[in-house]
Amino acid sequence: MGTGTIATDFVRVLAAMPDAAVAAVGSRSAERAAAFAAELGVPTATTHGSYEELVADPQVDVIYIATPSSRHVSDSILCLQAGKPVLCEKSMAPTAEEADRVLKLARQRGIFFLHGVWSRFFPAMRAIREAIASGAIGTVYSAHASFCQVARAPLPSILCNGSITVRRPSMYMSHVPGARRSLADGAGCCSAMAETGIYCIQFLSWVFGGDAEVAGVSYDLDRQSGHDTHVAATVRFGSGGIGTLECSLKHASPREAVICGTRGVIRIPFPFWCPTRFTIQRMEGPASQRWSEPEVFEYDLPSITGPFTFVHSEGLAYEAAAVHRCLRAGHTEADEFTSDECIRVMRLVSQIRSYWQ
Repeated sequence: MGTGTIATDFVRVLAAMPDAAVAAVGSRSAERAAAFAAELGVPTATTHGSYEELVADPQVDVIYIATPSSRHVSDSILCLQAGKPVLCEKSMAPTAEEADRVLKLARQRGIFFLHGVWSRFFPAMRAIREAIASGAIGTVYSAHASFCQVARAPLPSILCNGSITVRRPSMYMSHVPGARRSLADGAGCCSAMAETGIYCIQFLSWVFGGDAEVAGVSYDLDRQSGHDTHVAATVRFGSGGIGTLECSLKHASPREAVICGTRGVIRIPFPFWCPTRFTIQRMEGPASQRWSEPEVFEYDLPSITGPFTFVHSEGLAYEAAAVHRCLRAGHTEADEFTSDECIRVMRLVSQIRSYWQ
């Protein structure tokens, strides 16, 4: 559902998986759906000129939602009401309340739903979890994640409605009430928190788990649109851990993450949200000044041919494989990112955004 750049990467991945088939493509026009299927070499897929037609297709087992983020809540509900399992691209909702609305509907109907935070499914993340559990860096008290990138826009200005961007203002201006123009990120979102911050906050939640509260936020807003362009936040977890994050559409950052414990640190280099590499460096003795050489751990990506728009898109195969396993087993959630964990993450996002909304 949706025929944008992330959908292109995802379909290329699905086409390389032996247990997957692209059964149908849904767009807001039949011409675009047909062109997308032909371009990506899935000409046998049924093409639909509306999302309502797509969710009614009996050949479809699960729907991947890759529409503009502003549609994710309504499109998820459309799929679930039609009885279709859903993998929804991030961010699944602008607020925790709307995310909870979707998740409750999925639970009530006993239908599989997964918020597509693909980070959770990378083998490197599993190995980092094992390293933490083994005590490799002692007791973990701190973690930090940074995801900052210079905003790029395919047009001089982008149409923003709420926290989301539509790429073709001339096409949609008359259909979006209260629309405003603002420079925005090329990935299609004019909110730093929604576009890159969610990766940071989910990482911190993954490290510490459990409930948390936002302890402080500093932010910049776009003067025209009011959308957040640079955010830094501190989060205090019930376990006693403290997480910090920075996300921005105004400047670059290393886009790395670090986990700090009483005996050392784990560093996850760019791109930390879809990692294939991390290091463990032990720091012990008086004032933690006895350092070891960093121990390097590396993991190959699936061997899938692109071209891809986004870094490490081959790793979307991990997420897709998890969806397949869940559906075969009759599960309605993935253990790697349950609905409870999802709503905890979305509540933190809402808490951070409440500082300016």
